[in-house]
Amino acid sequence: MKFPVQQPQSRRASRPKWTLLLLVLIVIYYGLRWKGCRPHSFDLDQTLLSVPSAEHTRNWSTFYTTGSHLPGQGFHQAQWTQARWKEFGLEETQIVGYDAELPMPTGQQRVALLQGSDVVYEAPLVDAGGEFIPAWYGFSANGNITAPYVFANFGYEEDFEALEQANISLAGKIAVLKIADVSPYLREQGINLFRTFQIRNCENRGLAGALIYPDPQNDGPFTVMNGYKPFPDGPARPPSLIERGTVGGINDVRKGYLPKIPAMPISYADAIPILTALNGYGPLASDLSERWHGGGLGTYGVQYNVGPSPKNISLNMVNHAVFNPGKVHNVIATIPGSVSDEVVVVGNHRDAWGPGAGDGNSGSAALNEVVRSFGVALRHGWRPYRTLVFASWEGEEFDQVGSMAWLEENMPWVKATNVAYLNVVVSGAGTSLHVKASPLLYRVVREATKLVQSPNQTVPGQTVFDVWDKYFTTPGGGDAIWFQGGACISTMDFGFIPAVGDKPFLYHSGFDTVEWMERFGDPGWRYHVATAKLWSLMTARLTEPSVLLMDASDYPVALQGWLDGLRLDKPWSGFNLTVLYNAVDRFSHAAKKFDAYAASLAIYKRSWWKLWCLDGPKAATKGVNHRYMAIERAFDYEQGMDNYSLYRHVLYEPSAWYGDTPAFPGLTKSLKLGNFTNAERWRDVVAERVNNAATLLEGH
Repeated sequence: MKFPVQQPQSRRASRPKWTLLLLVLIVIYYGLRWKGCRPHSFDLDQTLLSVPSAEHTRNWSTFYTTGSHLPGQGFHQAQWTQARWKEFGLEETQIVGYDAELPMPTGQQRVALLQGSDVVYEAPLVDAGGEFIPAWYGFSANGNITAPYVFANFGYEEDFEALEQANISLAGKIAVLKIADVSPYLREQGINLFRTFQIRNCENRGLAGALIYPDPQNDGPFTVMNGYKPFPDGPARPPSLIERGTVGGINDVRKGYLPKIPAMPISYADAIPILTALNGYGPLASDLSERWHGGGLGTYGVQYNVGPSPKNISLNMVNHAVFNPGKVHNVIATIPGSVSDEVVVVGNHRDAWGPGAGDGNSGSAALNEVVRSFGVALRHGWRPYRTLVFASWEGEEFDQVGSMAWLEENMPWVKATNVAYLNVVVSGAGTSLHVKASPLLYRVVREATKLVQSPNQTVPGQTVFDVWDKYFTTPGGGDAIWFQGGACISTMDFGFIPAVGDKPFLYHSGFDTVEWMERFGDPGWRYHVATAKLWSLMTARLTEPSVLLMDASDYPVALQGWLDGLRLDKPWSGFNLTVLYNAVDRFSHAAKKFDAYAASLAIYKRSWWKLWCLDGPKAATKGVNHRYMAIERAFDYEQGMDNYSLYRHVLYEPSAWYGDTPAFPGLTKSLKLGNFTNAERWRDVVAERVNNAATLLEGH
C-alpha cells in the first residue's frame, strides 16, 4: 500500500503565521507602552538615580541667580524655564500668568541713630551692591517715627515679659531684635521664631516699630570675632549682610490685617552703633535669664544693655512702600498618565530676595534635574501611570501669590484629582535633611531615602536613610502651604538645610550667590544632586504603583505623638482630651484594616510582563486610592482657622520651610492664651474631623 508523499510546506505558505505573530507582538508592545509600561530592559529607578549631575545643577543655578527676580520680575526666567523643559521632552509646557498687587519699596526707607537732632549714624540699607532690593520687609506697615528704643532679645513673649518685670517701659518705643530663625545653633536651644511673630509680639506690647538684625551668635563658631574672614574672603557672615523677607501676606491683605507698626531689617554692622549707645542703660542681658545670654557683638564694644535709650538718644525709622499692579508667571508642564483622575504635582519657586542660590534657586536647579530625568525616561518609551504636573512658581516670597492663584483657578480639579504635592525650597544649603510631610507621605520618604547615597557618607554604600534621624515635622512649608492648608492636599517640603558645624547660610541676602554655594553651602553640588534623586524617586513612588504607596496607619501614630506632647505640657496638663484620644484610637483601628485591604490589591513587586499595568480589579483599586486621597480632605474645616480664614486644615498652620509648628494650632493657641472655652471648641472640631477620617476608611 502506498502512502501519499507529504510535500514540505513552502516558506511562502508559512509566512502569514509568522507575520500574524509579529503583528500581535507589535500590538502588545505598543499597547503596554500606551498603558504606561516600559520594555523589560528599561529601569526607571536607575534612570532617576543616574541622570542628575553636578555640572547641570551648577549651570541651572548660575542662570537662576542672575539679576533681580523678585515676584513680578520673573517673566524672562519663565520663558527660559519653559524652553529648557521642552528641550527635556516635556512638550506640554506652558506659561500661566496671573495679575497681582505686589508690594514694593519706594526708596523712602531710613534707619538713623540720632543724638538730639544730629545724625550719629545712618544705615546704608544695602549689603552686596545695588543690583538687588535694599533693606525692606514685604507687607510691613508704612511709617515715619522717631522714638527711644530698647533691646528686646529675640522678641518672644517671654522676652517682653522679662523686660516688663525689670520695669522697662515698652509703650511707644522701637524694639531692636535679633533674628530668631534659620540657625541650627538657635534650634538647639529651642529658639525658632519667624519674623512675622516677632513683629506681632511687638505690636501686642505697644511698641512703635521694630528693627531686626542677624547677631553673630546665630552662626556658632564661624564668626569674624573667632578669626574667620567674612564672605567672600571666608565663611563668616559679612557684617553688612541684611536678611530681607515678608512680615505679612496676601491673606492678611484680604482680611484688612497687616502689621500695624513699621519694621525694617538691618545688618549687624548697623546694629553695633545702635546697641553701643545703650551701654550702661538698663539691665545687662547677662543679668536676665539664660535665653538672653550669648550675643556675639561683645568684641565690637556692645555690652547688651537693654535700655531704654537715654533721653537725648533716639532712632528715626522710615518705611514707605506701595502696592503696584504686576504679574507673576508660573511654568506648568504635564506628562499625561494612563490614569487622569489621579495627579501628582511637583514644584518649586524661582523668585528670590537676592540671587537666591540657596532660597529658592537651589530648589529650582534640583527641579530642572528632576524634569530632565523624567524627560530621559520619556525618550525610553516610559509613560506614567498617574498624570504628572511640574510647576515652577513665581511669587512664593510674597505669600505664595503664584501658587495660590493657580490653586484658586484650578481648585475643583485639584481637590478631585491631586494625590500629593511635593515641594523643595532649599535643596542644598547644609548637610541636615529636613522633611515636612503629611503622615500619608512618610512611606514614600522611607522608600526613597533607602536608595540614595548620602553625600556625607562615612560607610561605603551608606544611604541618606542610614544617616537621617527619620524625624518628620508638620507639613506646609513654602508653596506647599496653600496645597496643604487651602486645598487639604497631602504635601511634603524637604531638602538639606544647615546643621551644627555647617557654615552660616547667607539667607535672603545679596550674598546668597553661586560663589557662596560652591565654596561653603554645597561644595561639589552633592546635596543638590541628592535632593534631585530623592525628589524623583518620591515622585515615581507616588506615580507608578496601581495602589497608592501610602500607609493610613502612620496618621494616627503621628496624631497620638502630638497629642501626648500637648497633654504633658504642664500649664494645661489637666485639660480633658479624652474625646480626641478616643477619635484617634478609632482612626487607628480603621487605618490598620484599610491598609491591609489595600495591600491585598497592590502588586508592587512587578513581574517581567508588567502585570501591574492591567490594574487588577480596577474598581477596587480606584476606590482604595480615592480613599487615601480623601483622608487629608477629611480634616478640612470650612470656617478656617482663628484669624486665618483661608487656612482650612485643622491639624496644621502655615509655616516656613525650615521651621516646625505645633499640631492642632487652634487648640494649642487657645490653651496658651488660657481661653479654655475656645480650646474645648477646637478639641471637638478636631475630634469630629478625625472621626470623619475613620468613617471614611471603615466604609471600604
